[in-house]
Amino acid sequence: MILIYFLYGLGFFVTGLVVLLETSRRSELPVARGLFLLAAFGVIHGCHEWIEMFQLITKDSSMLFSQALRLPILAISFILLLEFGIRILILNASRRWRLVRWVVLAVFSVGEGLIWLKWGGQADWLTAADAWCRYSLAIPGAVLASAGLFKQSRQLARRQIGVSRDIAIVGIAFLLYGIPGQALVCPSPLPPSNVVNNALFTEIFGFPIQVVRTVMALTVAFFTVRALRIFEFERQRQMNELSQAQTETQRRLDEERTQQEELRRQLLHQTVLAQEEERQHIARELHDEAAQAMTALSWKLAAVEQALPNSHSRGHNGVQDGLRDLRQLTEQVMDNLRQLTTRLRPAVLDELGLVPALIAYADDCSGRYPFSADVTITGQRRRLPSEIEITLYRIAQEALTNVAKHAQATRARIQLHFEPREVTLHIGDDGVGMDVETAQRTAACGKGWGLAGICERVELVEGNLDIESSPGTGTRLSVRVPAPPLPHLQKENEEETHAPHPAATS
Repeated sequence: MILIYFLYGLGFFVTGLVVLLETSRRSELPVARGLFLLAAFGVIHGCHEWIEMFQLITKDSSMLFSQALRLPILAISFILLLEFGIRILILNASRRWRLVRWVVLAVFSVGEGLIWLKWGGQADWLTAADAWCRYSLAIPGAVLASAGLFKQSRQLARRQIGVSRDIAIVGIAFLLYGIPGQALVCPSPLPPSNVVNNALFTEIFGFPIQVVRTVMALTVAFFTVRALRIFEFERQRQMNELSQAQTETQRRLDEERTQQEELRRQLLHQTVLAQEEERQHIARELHDEAAQAMTALSWKLAAVEQALPNSHSRGHNGVQDGLRDLRQLTEQVMDNLRQLTTRLRPAVLDELGLVPALIAYADDCSGRYPFSADVTITGQRRRLPSEIEITLYRIAQEALTNVAKHAQATRARIQLHFEPREVTLHIGDDGVGMDVETAQRTAACGKGWGLAGICERVELVEGNLDIESSPGTGTRLSVRVPAPPLPHLQKENEEETHAPHPAATS
């Protein structure tokens, strides 16, 4: 019996201890809300059984752990089991169901009071009080706990959690622990324990009812430990859900970022397209209206100058000088208009293509700026789509403008290399150079060095931009742009170098 009581107490004590450790973790499972009551029941009831074991060891019922001290411990443990069963059975139910605990406690208290009135002070009082405690508290508590565990097992099975079977086995163990485990008590004058008791069970089956209680306690301990895997599964499920939510959020963010990037590209493309169309329109208007008007004015001034009589009088000479100055001023304005028209949208770019436009612009820069610019063409020269030609021309235009503003260079080089499926534009100078990282950070803010506009134009044609420079070593800008493939090769390779026109550098 000593070993039986030891294992009996060990089973419930281990159950309580393991459940107590698990309750320190937060969980959203309904069954977790009452686990601290099951933990308290296991620890206290295990200690109660060990008290009975020490009584058997010492064979002294008058020691500190007497029957009078053991009875309140037993009652408290069964009240905790009762509350655990109510918590998990009528979870989220109406308040009327919560009156069950008070009805059971009232029945227990009234019964113990009547027992005291009838047998108080007699030797049979404690055994009768023990029997009534098991009848009124242990059996309802075990039944309610079993019913609650069955309910939770069914709910978990619907959620496809594998430990539902273990929880059902714990419920069966608690049911057998209550009936017959707690229904067969020590013989006492309280009916029906005066007839149906553990002595009768021992006489019929040959072993005490404590063996059944011990087996049930060990079953509860074993399958409770297994069932606690539910919290590990829950945490894994929550981590998976969190990971999926993060993945879904990241996917939506990527989609939104892609959509925003595509919208930005479309807006930028429309802006550049509108800008080029407006430049073309202004250039055409200047050429068709202002330039023609200035040409007509120049002709009329020349006609007036020729119509004046050939006289050497002071008055006539003054008028002729004034007309000559006006005609020269008109020609200068016409020349400025032509340059402005060319910079806005060179006609040679639309009519002859990128290569002649670059050569013409290099000659213009050599004449206007304090550096010479030459152009080298390699690969199989061909016309490109209008968007690519305009983009490369504007990049070259912006790059040479930067050379004029910042580089302090004496020479600039433009190299255009044609390949079957792409075109590469290199622009270099022998100027003072720059810090590339600083320039790129400035360009990212939309300021300085014209790099922001160059980067945007390269991005529009899905090209790549590379800048090599350092202070004192000059700058080399390379733009690689995909281009429509050649239908067939007419020449293996060719190279053209165009130095600045002598008139441009004179």
